[in-house]
Amino acid sequence: MSRRAAAFALGLAVALLAGSLAVWYLTGHGRRGRSSGPRLVETGEAKVALLADLYFPADGSTLKAERRELAITRAPKDQVRKVIEALLAGPTGAGLVRPLPKEVSLGSVLLRDDGVAYVDLRWASHDDPPPAGSDAELQMVYSLVDSIALNVPQAQRVVLLWNGTQRQTFSGHLDTSRPLVPMRDLVR
Repeated sequence: MSRRAAAFALGLAVALLAGSLAVWYLTGHGRRGRSSGPRLVETGEAKVALLADLYFPADGSTLKAERRELAITRAPKDQVRKVIEALLAGPTGAGLVRPLPKEVSLGSVLLRDDGVAYVDLRWASHDDPPPAGSDAELQMVYSLVDSIALNVPQAQRVVLLWNGTQRQTFSGHLDTSRPLVPMRDLVR
């Protein structure tokens, strides 16, 4: 074998190895401390159980995970819907609070192929989201964003709509005019 052919074969082998490692890492196998993440469990029916971490506002300005088992289908859009419905239902544990008032409901959900989830939050006869300070707004918004993006792998970014309209901000402190990515710094 010539030197040129050997160099090509070696380069191809290194590229394949690098690609395999990248796929391995991006699928979550290379991340430490992620063993408590979402997991699908077969139920033997059309539905499966998603072991999801829902992120609720906690004391101070943090979010705290509450593990729930949600009955879902394999459709990622259904998974987004079930995660938000469970979040809006409120926490079961002590020290956690709802991200939004109990009258807020979920309208439509759209999950695009590019990984952007659109979530329409509805509150009849309330044109504006509930007023909040900067920390409370951060908790409210990222409770939703983190719960979606950290449990549904197909949803990497989230756009929050209020009564069908994307807003510049929810309470005047945080820019919600663009798709948002999870903010892991808030999770304790």
